[in-house]
Amino acid sequence: MRRAPARSRHLTRAALLLALAGGAAAAFGQSATPGLELSTGRQQLSNGSPDWTEHAARLSLRRGMREYSELGLVQTERFGLRDDQLTGVVVRPLDERLTATLDASLSPTHRVLARHQLGGSLQYEFASAWLVHGGLRHTRYESNVVNQGHLMLEHYVGNFGWLAAWRPVHTQGRDTASLELRGSYYYGERSAASLSLSDGREAVLVGGGDVRLADVRAAVLSGRQWLRPDWALNYEWGVTHQGDFYTRRGWRIGVQHLF
Repeated sequence: MRRAPARSRHLTRAALLLALAGGAAAAFGQSATPGLELSTGRQQLSNGSPDWTEHAARLSLRRGMREYSELGLVQTERFGLRDDQLTGVVVRPLDERLTATLDASLSPTHRVLARHQLGGSLQYEFASAWLVHGGLRHTRYESNVVNQGHLMLEHYVGNFGWLAAWRPVHTQGRDTASLELRGSYYYGERSAASLSLSDGREAVLVGGGDVRLADVRAAVLSGRQWLRPDWALNYEWGVTHQGDFYTRRGWRIGVQHLF
């Protein structure tokens, strides 16, 4: 039996992902709040490689704090190579304390991005303002596979939130891990700002879909500022040192509207 061309198979998978995300969104009913975010970002590399750029459009539906669906279209350029990507996220409560998240992405072109990615996680509130998260993610590049887990502890005190995360990684027959500490400040009705610091060995994209393990240190400032009840500004700025390969410095900014 003749196999379908590779591009046709990727487009079929993209259509399936779209259908799944659409079905998940429809499950909300008319009580959900739809939203749209348009964003752009740029990162400069210290090794003289061309800047990384990303442009994205993300449609979302939210009902309450623990029910959420999102479908995104992303165009990314890295190392002079351009890719398109389709992303999806579904968040659902399983009971009063347990919440499940499923996320996936697919790149029909995958010149530099992963062919596809699939992840799942559980969040459990074991005490008031204390949460534990655990999950796994499988990512397949053109010539490499990266399996990553995470275990996180989160705590809220007043207007502040604190998170500590451990992320083990298995790729190319080797195991490694990284750590992250994050502090967040919640102000106004829904606005927030966060500072994240991470350190450890991670899978690093060094060009053309080639993935290597490297010592990674990063500092990222991110947040969301609501300008009106239905308009928000999302932002991110960070520096990431990726072993001896390069250092990335860049920003991302997005405008979000609720309908």
